[in-house]
Amino acid sequence: MIRIKKGMALIMSAFVFFGSASAVFAETETCIPDSQEPSVNCEESNNSALMAALPEEKMSDQTDNVVKPFSGFKDAQSHWAKDTLNRAYNDGILSGFEDGTMRPDTKITGAQMVTIITRVLNTQEKADISGYNLSSNCWYRDAAAESLALGIIEPSQVATLDTKMVRREACAMMSDAFQLSDANPDFGKAEVYSDFNTLSMKYKIIFASLVNKGYIQGYNGSLMLANDITRAEFITLLYRVAGNYLNTSDVTDYSALTCGTVLNGSSFEAQDCNIPQKIWLGAGISSVDMKNVKASEIVIRGDVLEKLSIENSTLNRLVLASRGGDVNLNCSGISRVVAGSGTGNVYLSPRGNIVEVTGSGRNVILDELASELSISGNNNVITVNSSADVEKLNILGQNNTVKVDSYVREMVIKGKGNTVSGLGTAENVILYTSKSNIDINQGNVSDKTDSGITGMTASISAPVKLVPGNTLTAKLKLSNYPAGKTVKVIWYKDGKEVKNENITLNSSEASAYSAYIAYSESMPASCKISAKVEYTTFDDEKQTVSAQDVTVTYDKSSSSFFDSIVAKVTTYYKGNRTTQWAIDHNLSNYEKEVFVNYKGYSSATKYLIWVNIGTQYTSVFLGSKGNWKLVRSGLVSTGANDCTPRGVFKTTYKQSNWTTDTYTVKPIVRFYGGGYAFHSRLYQPGTMTLKSGNNGVGYPLSHGCVRMQADDIQWLYDYVPNGTTVVVY
Repeated sequence: MIRIKKGMALIMSAFVFFGSASAVFAETETCIPDSQEPSVNCEESNNSALMAALPEEKMSDQTDNVVKPFSGFKDAQSHWAKDTLNRAYNDGILSGFEDGTMRPDTKITGAQMVTIITRVLNTQEKADISGYNLSSNCWYRDAAAESLALGIIEPSQVATLDTKMVRREACAMMSDAFQLSDANPDFGKAEVYSDFNTLSMKYKIIFASLVNKGYIQGYNGSLMLANDITRAEFITLLYRVAGNYLNTSDVTDYSALTCGTVLNGSSFEAQDCNIPQKIWLGAGISSVDMKNVKASEIVIRGDVLEKLSIENSTLNRLVLASRGGDVNLNCSGISRVVAGSGTGNVYLSPRGNIVEVTGSGRNVILDELASELSISGNNNVITVNSSADVEKLNILGQNNTVKVDSYVREMVIKGKGNTVSGLGTAENVILYTSKSNIDINQGNVSDKTDSGITGMTASISAPVKLVPGNTLTAKLKLSNYPAGKTVKVIWYKDGKEVKNENITLNSSEASAYSAYIAYSESMPASCKISAKVEYTTFDDEKQTVSAQDVTVTYDKSSSSFFDSIVAKVTTYYKGNRTTQWAIDHNLSNYEKEVFVNYKGYSSATKYLIWVNIGTQYTSVFLGSKGNWKLVRSGLVSTGANDCTPRGVFKTTYKQSNWTTDTYTVKPIVRFYGGGYAFHSRLYQPGTMTLKSGNNGVGYPLSHGCVRMQADDIQWLYDYVPNGTTVVVY
């Protein structure tokens, strides 16, 4: 369970998406008596604030009372986030589990995230969530109500908070909570990632801002936005955004604050100081008073802002994101003013600076010159008075009402449903959508409307009949495609999605799907392959072009093909008792899969184990009957006197070791009659030192058990559950 405790440091900087390390599958003993049973470049700072622990229900299988050195958590020592996990454990954010694991790759839910975020921001007010079917004793009920009130989540998210978060939604939640987005970010850095251009404008703005500011970066050319977010990833994100948690009453020198500090209390009063780092004013702050202050960036995230006074001060960026309260602000000395989340009216005198509206449902009035006005939120009412000329007006959001009674040198409209009216004049107008209404005087108009993939057609080429041993390959071909646009291609086999990828259109042959088909006697006669192309225009119109289904018939008449593979498998060993002979006579991965699928073996678990006595290899498959895929295979040694039993069995139970006066084997996975098992080669008693002499692999040697190499038996012990089918053939 993630827990916030007294004195913990909440430190953050820039969320990096890391791919999870996948298991490496390597090439793959003596009977055991039944009697043996299983026994942003922000600096760290310290916190003095008190934060209550989160409820136990968050992760019921976790034990908070596991007290041990971090080095004792075996699954964290080689993890990519080891240092962050170590810090979080010492700070009390993460606890360990009874089995000695940290489980950094366990998925995080939205409920767990908002509970921590609302604690960090010290949220005060609760929205009415009586209509959302959350029980009165729901552990995250308060956090849901508080996060909804502050605009961290949308109403539609309340009912689904206790589900796993994907990275796209997790980053959007963090962006909303800490007001991280710019209204008109440069998309250049983010566009290098394959999944960026498939996003709606809302998410493009969020992720371009996060990439530009160094909060996130991609992995293998992708932001992997549809992936789940893990404990380690969220803790990394948390430590990289809000670096410190303090009460204003405890701060004597604001210039000493570190990057990402969240300040809480009832008021913020600063005078004659320099605040070089970005800070947040938490939800409890209702009064802000600054005199002779020089600051980098201040985000006001209070509940209801009752007072805002800024005198003789210089700020690079000021974000107004209180839940309520009107603001009337002379922006002299403030380079960039942002009307973020909230409900109060905002009256601004920009004095030639930049104004952004990133919130939605705001009422913003400008009465002096602005060098730039950018609107990324939705359903806002913006009034530009006759005295407030604007050098550049950018509208990226949707359904905004903008009244312009002044002069605008350049107006760019990318969002749909916007209305621009008034007595003003726009000298240059650039349109990326035809779905907004402009009713002011216009000079030069440049139409850059995104027509998307309108007029494009798609077809699939695939073999009519698939011969066993050949790979099924289907190719998507496009006509009248718009070169340079990034689209998502989704492939389906028998109506089930089997592949999706983001591609940039530069060829009529856009994408391909390949699959190895495991032939078996019980397999269907054919399959259907289909595909569709998706594209989202600048103004968020989702377009789809589908290709007609193609039927591929499986050629099951070539019985000689299967017979030739099955004939290679013998139930007896005929080698020369050397490891090299086994290596030279090993079946190919494909042949192993054909054999177990054609023979029709099934298993009560998702794994199947095959011990091939003829070649002295044990292979492990993942899947189900008729669709087994090889995941691990390695050399073994079976019974020296041909005493390993043949047949179909099941793994029964596991134990850590078996030790006699002359040897130790460990670990052990039993599979037949209690006395036959998979286990390691022989070690010196009570050690991990292999016994010398006749102790190899690749030829019959044991007393009937299946001796395996150390990595293989450990993998089998760790991952393959009891009840798995074991085929000895």
